[in-house]
Amino acid sequence: MTRNIFILLFCLFSFTGYTQQLSGNITDLEGKPIPFANIFIKELATGTTSNIDGQYHLDLPEGEWQLHYRYMGYKTKEVKVTMGQNNMEMDVALAPQTYQLKEVTVLASGEDPAYFVMRKAVAMGDYYTKQISDYTNKVYLKGSGKITSVPRLLKKKLAKEDITVGKVFVTENISKIHFQLPNKIEEEVISIRSSGLDDQVNPMQLISLNLYNTRENGFISPLDKAAFTVYKFQLVSLFEDQGRTINQIKVIPKRKGKDLLEGFIYIAETFWNIHSADLKLKLPMTHVHMHQIYAPVAKDVWMPVSLDYKIKFKGMGFGLEGMYVASIKDYEVTLNPDLDHDYLKQEELARKQETEDINKLSNTEESKVLSAKEIKRKADIQTLLEKPDMKNSDMRKLARLMEKENSKNKKEKVKEPLEIKIEKVKIAKGAKTKDSLYWVEMRPIPLSNDEKISFVQKDSIVKVKNTPEYKDSVRRANREFKFDHLLWGKTYTYKESNSRLSTPGLLAFDKVSYNTVQGFTFDAPFSYSKSDTLGHYFETRSDLSYAFSREHLDFTVGSKYRYNGMKRASLGFKAGSKAVDFNEDSGIKPLLNMAYSLFYKENHIKLYDKNYISLWHKTDLANGLHLNTRLEYANRKQLYNNSKFYFAGPKDNKYSSNTPEGVNPELVRDSKALTFTAQLDYTPRHRYTVKKGVKRMTSYHSQPTFSLLYKQGIKDIFESETDFSFLEASVKQEFTMGFNDRLAYSLKAGSFLSNKQTYFADYRQFATSKPVFMLGTDMNTFRLLDYYQHATNKEYAEAHIQYTSDRFLLKRLPILNNALVIQEKVFLNYLTHAGKKNYWEAGYGLSQIFLLLDLEVFWSFDGKQHKETGLKIKFNI
Repeated sequence: MTRNIFILLFCLFSFTGYTQQLSGNITDLEGKPIPFANIFIKELATGTTSNIDGQYHLDLPEGEWQLHYRYMGYKTKEVKVTMGQNNMEMDVALAPQTYQLKEVTVLASGEDPAYFVMRKAVAMGDYYTKQISDYTNKVYLKGSGKITSVPRLLKKKLAKEDITVGKVFVTENISKIHFQLPNKIEEEVISIRSSGLDDQVNPMQLISLNLYNTRENGFISPLDKAAFTVYKFQLVSLFEDQGRTINQIKVIPKRKGKDLLEGFIYIAETFWNIHSADLKLKLPMTHVHMHQIYAPVAKDVWMPVSLDYKIKFKGMGFGLEGMYVASIKDYEVTLNPDLDHDYLKQEELARKQETEDINKLSNTEESKVLSAKEIKRKADIQTLLEKPDMKNSDMRKLARLMEKENSKNKKEKVKEPLEIKIEKVKIAKGAKTKDSLYWVEMRPIPLSNDEKISFVQKDSIVKVKNTPEYKDSVRRANREFKFDHLLWGKTYTYKESNSRLSTPGLLAFDKVSYNTVQGFTFDAPFSYSKSDTLGHYFETRSDLSYAFSREHLDFTVGSKYRYNGMKRASLGFKAGSKAVDFNEDSGIKPLLNMAYSLFYKENHIKLYDKNYISLWHKTDLANGLHLNTRLEYANRKQLYNNSKFYFAGPKDNKYSSNTPEGVNPELVRDSKALTFTAQLDYTPRHRYTVKKGVKRMTSYHSQPTFSLLYKQGIKDIFESETDFSFLEASVKQEFTMGFNDRLAYSLKAGSFLSNKQTYFADYRQFATSKPVFMLGTDMNTFRLLDYYQHATNKEYAEAHIQYTSDRFLLKRLPILNNALVIQEKVFLNYLTHAGKKNYWEAGYGLSQIFLLLDLEVFWSFDGKQHKETGLKIKFNI
């Protein structure tokens, strides 16, 4: 996990070289280096970026070129360079940007002129998002960072993986990117190297960050249509750059939150496109400061040419400071043929104060084929663009008109494909084996001294690791038995055969449990698995469990085989003996029961002995339609308490009987049962991914899932005594409301269609967690309902609703306003059946306190009568 964190923090961008090199230093007027400044040549649609010390180099062909040196806060400097056949050095000093106040007519309302600018920019967002239908570029990415702290308990273990305080990691890659609307991305990694991280890349995460639409990234952009509800804007100044007047807009969040940015965004006057951005984002444990610089890569087409990110991570004992810089060049763009690009022409003419009537600029031939509605829409768009006092309502109207205009030529909307294609990164042959001479020639951003040292150290380590002797020693170490494997357990991996073997450890304390029936128990699980690239998978498991007070050895053994990965089709069996909770599917967690037993003398769990064999099969009948069937025979025997051990607890508390309170003892006596179970689940348009021949359904989606569960007790076969038919119908769904708010619900209704003979193990049980402390329960759990007492063999209905919000009630208070991680939840649970009419619970909670705690308060009611109030502390482990 640790290594994955650093891999995630160091993914970025690419470059290609020419024959002559221009190099030098970029500084301010006082000689201080300007890191990550952009150098761009419009004629070649190419450029580079300076390193942290302000050093740069750029390969150019022979000829005369106009270079633009830029960085936020400094004037763009245009320099004409004549390249011959020799390398050339040129240092450049940038002067501070000269700002001026904008001459505006202040509205009677006193509104800051920034709102006018931002309304225009937001309204034009749909156009600029779709302006280019296709582009290619080359990207150079370099990420460097230093580990500032590691958890004390993990220092030795991490040191073995070369993760130490002060360690510098560097990764760089050169990639070729091809993008097509709406979101098709093809990426070819030309070369890649790393000084300590795995050679994994995904530069498009940052390159494709679209400030017009950032909701998928988890935050609200200042250019989002909802920006005016969460941001304040202030016009700081304006300046001239490359023939355009640029508005510097200060972005001020109206509230604190992990979904909001702050800083500055620069918008070009009359064209209303992004010129650059200087924004900060505060996430849990992570602060991000990003700069984006845009440049004209074609006429009226501005695209990102330089990106740099500073990231500080501090949490869970880990600390990391990183810098990422990307230089993007060699743009080839195609204007979207389905869009009307005349708005930019008309705005340019207006900016130059041409006296011609704007209406005469319309293409008269085109007008002949336009409908009256389209002509009116074009006129309305132009009127709104020229409006000098645009309000929020005008902005929303203009945004809607632009969206309609930009989609008018599209074909009828095609349904989104069900398969989510995993964007495969094509790795060019030899991309990972390029030597240092190649990188010296091809790298557009020079390395700093720390980065050079990091690569030298990595190269020396790689030489050792690539020797046959070292590889053999690693292979032996992964397979050889050692004494500590006996103590702590071990998973042996055999890559050649795609198989794994796991064995337990004698000191694996997570395998120890306690209950009053068994006393202390120790589990010893073994497993073996094997897979292939065609989607087949085989696994066999066995589990030995010894109960010390009961003096009894339980065992289970089972196997499963996935024979069709694309249909998610598997079959298997399981057999053995074990002590089972009467609420086998959703009962109290053994760890929580152990804690309450040993420290409070409260033995909530009730068990019976189950000697059984079951056969099962599951498969997809169609996409989103899944059938799971099981045939099981069980010899069920009553169990009694065998232990009264505890560490502490109230003097008056005594352990209760193993027979659930209020349950007829006849229902828990010895019995034999043969049962058949079938469950059919259907999720409309359930999307999926395919990897190595295995279809995997997306875990989060907004579609409802409908389920039918049928269970039949079969009498007289193998002396089976059960005789009943049970049917349950349910639906569940979770979807986003607003930005980060979510609503989830689950509705269930069921009935025993026939009920000639049932035992308590056959009853419909309900998930509940009555104690104050809880462990990771799901939304279908009642909080104040007693264990077992409300199980039923009659008809019933239950419902659960959960609303999650970043800002609902208490998060609006100043004391919690800065709590970035904490979320608020509102709950409603309902149950009714013959023995419990119209029981319901309402609750409110704060979740993710310190990232692992939830604090909840609940009220329960029987009909209109208040029954109980309870405080809940949930550990999300």
